[in-house]
Amino acid sequence: MNIWDNKELLTRLEKQRGLLKELGKRLSFDCFHLKTEGGRAYCSYKKRLGQARDGSLALIAVLRGICSGTCKKCEWFNTEEEK
Repeated sequence: MNIWDNKELLTRLEKQRGLLKELGKRLSFDCFHLKTEGGRAYCSYKKRLGQARDGSLALIAVLRGICSGTCKKCEWFNTEEEK
């Protein structure tokens, strides 16, 4: 199933992220440095986001509001600053 074609699912995912933001949670979804490719999410600074061999997270997990521990601690989170 292609989630981009399912408006109901996209709306539900957006609400889920909204609730987490209201709780003050930091979301990987909000970071300027998050890049995607082939259903996976990567950090443009090459930091490990997940347990996968390549350090990526599943894009669907990011869309659900998951935040990598790396993102939670990152000093460049949601900034346009360079290293």
